[in-house]
Amino acid sequence: MIKKIRLLLEYNTYPLWLYDEEDEIIDNDNPPEWNDDQQLTDAFMAVSDLYDTFFIDNNQEFRYIGCPDNQTKEKLLLLISEAVEILTRKNDGKYIIQNDIDCDV
Repeated sequence: MIKKIRLLLEYNTYPLWLYDEEDEIIDNDNPPEWNDDQQLTDAFMAVSDLYDTFFIDNNQEFRYIGCPDNQTKEKLLLLISEAVEILTRKNDGKYIIQNDIDCDV
């Protein structure tokens, strides 16, 4: 069985989740062979950084406030598309890529 990369947005977390052949989570990071791949890291960090702005997180409050406007949503969708394209190009069938990013933010 092949390993899996799951794409999932969670607050303040890198959006790539690695799973082993038994579907057990290994880590949320780039696969080891792309650990030093700055292009891949930058692409997914841009997604994560923008998504994190959809939350209030201060000493008094933590909550999801959502996407502020359509322009920001379009930017997020573009960043996701670009990041997934980079990942798919590098992957070349090595991992199953499961995209669980909810684009209805």
